[in-house]
This record gives sequence, structure tokens and C-alpha cells, in this order.
Amino acid sequence: MSSLLLLKTRPQIVIPELAVRLGLNEALLLQQVQYWLSETSSGVDHDGRRWVYNTIEEWREQFPYFSESTIKRAFNNLKKLGVLNIEQINKRTHDRTNYYSINYEHALLSDEVKLNSSNSSAEASRTGQNDLIDKRKMKRSNSTKMTSSNGSNCPDLTESTTENTQEITTESNSFCQAHAEPDHAQAVLEHFNKVTNSSYRDGKTTMGHIRARLAENYTSDDLILVTDYITAKWLNDSRMSDYLRPKTLFSPENCMEYFEKAQKWHEAGRPVCVNGKWLKPGEVAVSIDPVERDNAYTRIIGSRLTPKNRIEEIAAELAGKQGVRNMSDFVGRKAWLGIWQQAAELAAKEVTA
Repeated sequence: MSSLLLLKTRPQIVIPELAVRLGLNEALLLQQVQYWLSETSSGVDHDGRRWVYNTIEEWREQFPYFSESTIKRAFNNLKKLGVLNIEQINKRTHDRTNYYSINYEHALLSDEVKLNSSNSSAEASRTGQNDLIDKRKMKRSNSTKMTSSNGSNCPDLTESTTENTQEITTESNSFCQAHAEPDHAQAVLEHFNKVTNSSYRDGKTTMGHIRARLAENYTSDDLILVTDYITAKWLNDSRMSDYLRPKTLFSPENCMEYFEKAQKWHEAGRPVCVNGKWLKPGEVAVSIDPVERDNAYTRIIGSRLTPKNRIEEIAAELAGKQGVRNMSDFVGRKAWLGIWQQAAELAAKEVTA
């Protein structure tokens, strides 16, 4: 006799204390990583630890009630807590596959949580995967696929992690329903349009580039950082502003390069780019009017007239020190370019001091 309170498939279980410590979603995912590490022969040995890997899509096959963004967010939280190591350990630099390993020594995974690496010594003896980490020679962690409803072909996911059982009631929170998640690709596009003063629509080509990068384990924050970096560099550059579009930023090759540079730019405090040059700390961004500059040279150097403003006063003083009036007109005007730039920056610093 069937009952709605009886399960037809093996449940995914989690120790309540672990869920309290880490969060329910995080605990479920960490327990699943523990399953792959301790109950299967998949994965590789690297840096003294056992590592497994799945794509986000493959993790979602194991958690069909989670969205991809929920899984990414939970993994990021586990990494920030320090209980899960997530690294791209493949030796091929263009491969951004994430590998997962549990930090069993972390205080959050103490003895009472009953997560352990008891199989670590046996795992280390597995052959064929210990030296060169080359994805072509490895099988994916989830070599046995799950089905969504009838339970056929399902692996024994986490049945051996605890001997405790809990009464299942109709009010139980053991089963999570997927919540409506924001469209991260749409969020990236909206941010792009906002900071670049553009109006790109969510068409197939534009969104295709964005979604493809998100599928490669870039987060929406990563793509927003790339957008901010390239916008700071190109928006006011007449030669490059026409290339400021999603297709350019989020193509596979460009995105990887821009993301690395964007991280360094962010770490440096997001400096301002003026005329193709990143300003150093303490530098002031100034705009140069070439007509004003050239007219000032004619009046101050050629006609020896009195300077009209602070920039001209500073420029006249610098020109005197360099002996510009003793130079030929061609050489003098060339020197005046640098003098005027320096004078404009010094005058701007006086205003902001």
C-alpha cells in the first residue's frame, strides 16, 4: 500500500547541525561533494588532497530543485567560509574547470558533524589520475547520471553519512522548492547599458555571449567587473569607444584577458584612465584644450604678455626655468606641450587641495 509519506527514491540527507552551521543549501552541496570524494573512484589527487569536478550543469542534475545561480552562490559561500577548496588546477591555462576538495580540518567540520576523510588513504592508491592533471585522461565525477523522477540510474548519494533518522512529517523542510532566481545575464546587460549609456537589447547574439560566459563559471559580478574596467578605459576614447559592446567584451578569448586585467585594476583601487593612461594615486585628471594651450604659447612666449589665469602663470614659470624663449619656435612649441600638461595638473591639485 503506497503512502505519500514514503519515498520511492533515495533521499538526499544532511546532518541538521551542519545545515545550521553552513546553511541548508551549502550543507546539501558539501555533503554531495563528500559523497563523490569518499564513495566513488572519480577525481584526482593534487597537492595532498582528493579533488572532484563537475560542471554547474552537472551539479544541477543532482539537485534539480536548485537553479544554477543557487548552486554557484552556495559554492561561493562554502569557499568563503573556508570549508571547501575550489580551484582550477588543470595545467592547461584556457581550462577554467573548477575542482572541489573539502577542508576537513576546518573548525566548522568538527567531530560532532561527522564529516571525515576516512577513505583518503584508500583514495590515494587509485591509479591513472595522480600525476598530470589532464582532463582528457579523466572521467567526470558524475559518471552515473541521475533521472529526475523515477529514481532509475540514481547513485547512492549520501545514505552512509549518518545513522540518525528523522521523522518525516508533512511540515518537514527536508525538501526545498526552487525559488524564482534573478536572471543574471539580464542583470549584466542592464549594468552594461547603464554604465556605457547604451541600449543593447536581450537578443540572441548579445545574450548568447553573456550566458556562455556564465556557463563557464564566470559570475555576474565577474562580468560586471569586466564591464566597469573596459568602460573606464574606452568610454572617453574616440578610437575605442565604438568597440564598447557586449560582443567584444564577452567573447571567450577577450573575456579571459579582460577579466584578469580587471581584477588587477580593481585591486589597484579602480584608477581613472585619461588619454589612454591610468592615473597613479595622487594624480589629477585634467582635460587639455589645444586651442587655449597654443594661444597661450603665442601670447606668453611670443608676445611676452601677462598670463591670464593660474595655469598660464605656472606654465610661464616652468617655461622660464627651461629656457623656452631661447629655443626655436618648433622646439619651443614642442616643449610647451609637456609644460602646459604639467601646469594644468598642478593647478588642478591646488584647487582640490
